[in-house]
Amino acid sequence: MKDENADRKEDYRRHALYAGIVFAVSVIIYIPTFKSGLIWDDEEIIKGAILVNKKNPYDIFINTGLYCRPITILSLSLDYTLWHINAIGYHVHNVIIHALNSVLLYIGAFSALKNRSGFSGNYLGISFLSALAFALHPIHTESVAWISDRTDLLATFFFLFAFIALMVYLHEKKREGLFLISVFFLFAILSKENAIVFIVIALAYMFVVKADKKSIIMVCASVAIALTFYMCLRGFGWVMELFKAPGTSGAFLSKDASSYSAVKNIIYAASYYYEKLLFPWNLSIIPELPSGIGYYVMFLIPVILLVFWGVKRNGVDASPRLFLLFWLLWIITTLLPSLTIAVSQIAAPIGERYLYLPSAGFCVLLAMVLYPAHKNSAAGGVNRKLRLSLVFVIVLTYALLTRDRLFDWSSDFALWQDAARKNPHSVITKTNYGIALIREHNFAEAGKQLTEALSFRQLSREKKSIVLNSLGLVEMDKKNYERAESLFIDSIKENPGNLGSYNNLGYLYMKTASQISDDPARKEKLTRRAIEVFKESLKYATEIKEINFNLGLCYLELKDFKNSNAYFNAVIEKDPNSELAKKSINFKLFMEMKKRQAYKENSTQK
Repeated sequence: MKDENADRKEDYRRHALYAGIVFAVSVIIYIPTFKSGLIWDDEEIIKGAILVNKKNPYDIFINTGLYCRPITILSLSLDYTLWHINAIGYHVHNVIIHALNSVLLYIGAFSALKNRSGFSGNYLGISFLSALAFALHPIHTESVAWISDRTDLLATFFFLFAFIALMVYLHEKKREGLFLISVFFLFAILSKENAIVFIVIALAYMFVVKADKKSIIMVCASVAIALTFYMCLRGFGWVMELFKAPGTSGAFLSKDASSYSAVKNIIYAASYYYEKLLFPWNLSIIPELPSGIGYYVMFLIPVILLVFWGVKRNGVDASPRLFLLFWLLWIITTLLPSLTIAVSQIAAPIGERYLYLPSAGFCVLLAMVLYPAHKNSAAGGVNRKLRLSLVFVIVLTYALLTRDRLFDWSSDFALWQDAARKNPHSVITKTNYGIALIREHNFAEAGKQLTEALSFRQLSREKKSIVLNSLGLVEMDKKNYERAESLFIDSIKENPGNLGSYNNLGYLYMKTASQISDDPARKEKLTRRAIEVFKESLKYATEIKEINFNLGLCYLELKDFKNSNAYFNAVIEKDPNSELAKKSINFKLFMEMKKRQAYKENSTQK
C-alpha cells in the first residue's frame, strides 16, 4: 500500500514537472508578442465586443446571425475592463490560453494512451512530445499573436476539456464526466462554431476504445443536451443565412459554390493545410490558394493513410493502429468546417488560424510515429538514438521558425509588408500594406500600393470603398483637397456604410474651414457641411466616439455650445477613460469659462 502511494506521488510529481515544462516553454516562446501592439482589426474587434457599449449585454447569447461567439466576447470584455486598449494585457491572455491548451493536450494524450496495449510504457514520452510540439508549432503564431483570433484559442481550450471529460467518464466511470462533457462542449461551440465536430471526435474515440452501448448512448445524450440548449439560444435564422442563394448579398456561399472550381478549391485548401502542418514555413496572414498536380498528391496522402491504418492485418496489434487512425481522423474532421470557407464569400479561402485545433491531432500523431519504442536490442538502441535526434531537430526547428515568424507579427507594418511580398496578387494584402504605409507616413509608397490594388479585376464594392478612402488620405497629405474630396465621396457611393470615409470627408471639411481666415461665410458653410457628413454617418453607428467628438468640435466652432456640449457628453458616456473623453472634458470646461465670461460682460454692461 505504501509502495502504491509512493508510486502515485512520484507519478504526480512527474506529471507536474512535464506540465510545468510545457507551460513554461509555451509562454517563453511567445514573450515577443508582449511588445506587439494591436494588429490589423484588433481594436475594431475589441471595441465591437465590449459589453459596456451594449444596451442589453445578454443579447450576445441570443444571436440568430451566422456567428454567435459570446464566450469570446466575454473574454475580450474582461480584458477591456482590466486593460482598456493596452495591447499587452490581451497578448498575455492569449499566450496563457495557448500555454493551458498545450498542457491540456498533454493530459488528453496521456489519458487516451495510458493502459492501452501496444505502447509498452511509452505513452508518457509520446504525451510530452505531443504537447511540446503543439506549444512550439509555427502554425500557431497567427492564433496566438493576433488578439482577434481569441476564438480559436478558446474553442480549442473547451474542446480539449470536453475530450478529457469524455475519457473521465469512459475510463474512470465517473458520471460527473457526462455533465462536464455537456458543459465544455457547449462552451466550445459558443466560442467558435467549428467545435461542433466534437460529436464526430467523441464517436470515433468510443469506437477505438470499444465503449459499451450504454456508455455511447449516455455520451450522445450529454452532447445532445448541450446542442439543444445551443439551438434554443441561436434559433434557426443562421441556418437560413447559411443556405441563402450562393453569391447573393449576405450569403455564406460564393456564386461558384456548386461548380467544379469549388471542388478544386476545397482540394487545394485541404492540401495547403496538410502541407503547412508538415512544413510550417513561408507563412502568411493572407496566403495564396495553391494549385498544381502536387497538391492533388498531397490531398491523397491522408486518404491512403486512412486506408492503411483502417484495414485489419494479421500479426499487427490493433491498438496502436486504431489510435493512429483516430488522431488522423481528428485532423481531417476538425478541418472540415474550415474547408467550407474555401467556397464562401465571407473571408479569404484559407488561413493559418484554422489549423489551431487540427494541429492538436497532428502533434499527437507526429509523436506516436517518431517517439522511440524499442530500448533493449542493439538495433533498437540505434533506432532509439536516431529517433530522439530527429525529435530534437524537429522541436528545435519549430522553435526557431516560431521566433522568426513572430518578428512579422511585431507590428501592422511588418505583418503587411511580409504579406504583400508573399502574396502580391491579393487585394487585401495590397490594401492593408498601403494603409500600414500611411500610418508610417510613407504616403508615396502607400499611393503606389493602393493604386495597384484598385487595378485588380475581382474587387468587391466594399473593398473598392476601402481603397478609395485610403487614396483620399494620400491626396490629403499632398494637400490636393479637391481630389481627396472626390475620392471620399466615391468611397461612400461604393459602400454607404463605410464610416471611415464619412469621418475623413467630414475631417477634410473641418481642416479646410480651419485654414480660412478672411471669408467667415465660406468657413461656416464648410463647417456645416462637415456636420452634415458626420450626422449621416451616425445613422449607421451612433456609438463611434470619434464622430461624436468631431461634431462637438464643429458646433464649438459655430459657438453653438448647447449642441457641442451634448456631443462631448456622448463621448464621455461611451468611454469615460479614453483620451477623447479627457479632451471632451477640457472643451466642456472651456465652454463653461466662455459662458461665465459672457455673463460677466453682460452684467458689467448693465
